Amino acid sequence: MESYTIKSFDGYPISVHEFTPKSPNYKTIVFAPAVAVPQKFYFNLAEHLAEKGCNVFTFDYRGIGTSISRSIQSLKEHGFFSWAMDFKSISKYAAEEYPDNKKYMIGHSYGGNSIGFSDAYQYYDKYITIASQFGFYKHFSLRMRILIYLNFKLFVPITTSLLGYYPSGWFGLGKPLTTKAAKDWAIFLLHPDSMLYFTKENMDTYYENIKAPMLLVSIDDDLFAPKKSVDILGNRVYQNANVTRKHLNPSDFNLKTIGHFDFFRIKNRDILWPIISDWFQLN
Repeated sequence: MESYTIKSFDGYPISVHEFTPKSPNYKTIVFAPAVAVPQKFYFNLAEHLAEKGCNVFTFDYRGIGTSISRSIQSLKEHGFFSWAMDFKSISKYAAEEYPDNKKYMIGHSYGGNSIGFSDAYQYYDKYITIASQFGFYKHFSLRMRILIYLNFKLFVPITTSLLGYYPSGWFGLGKPLTTKAAKDWAIFLLHPDSMLYFTKENMDTYYENIKAPMLLVSIDDDLFAPKKSVDILGNRVYQNANVTRKHLNPSDFNLKTIGHFDFFRIKNRDILWPIISDWFQLN
């Protein structure tokens, strides 16, 4: 594993980790993280994929993990679209490093939603999203609806106004977020059009241009990405892509729980990770 930085679209340094295989299979995989989740969370799976022959890249969005070179308050105007351009920058870099490789993407939660927030789709031949969803909160359970509404309608405006950032960790939601990222997340969850709201606001989005094969994975006990919300993502957002749906029930794998995060944990290496190997034909 090699650690370094690359410059994003505006010169901001983005932290990257590259996993190089001993026996290359001429396939590149880039991870797009979930909101407030640092890239190190994906290292075990990245190492596993490199062992299978892939050139693998992980990165942190600006303001997250090791991509913090300025105070989070100074990044208050940087949100989902800045993150999407960070993703485009690493996608372009990976494509240029291994131009002859097939190019694949793994998106976790927001990472899978963000594909259409930039034209990064041009760098990929195939996608898999894990727990990515059409975020409108009314598609969630009653308990989650209440928690989301209170948090993003009340606590996000208050904390960002007082602190100049959103202390996600206070609410069990990962690393601190910039004001803009927190407010974008609020729109994503509270507006009936979720990420398509940004399209209607005349911002540059590219969902309709995405046509490559895409596997959308939902998980039965995932409170953050209910099956209905993932179905809508495929039917309404990625409607021009060649979408395949896969819904995982923990009991089918003799697991008690998978939730929003356990797919990526090393304990599920031999249980769930073959789904990725099969989709990208790594075996």
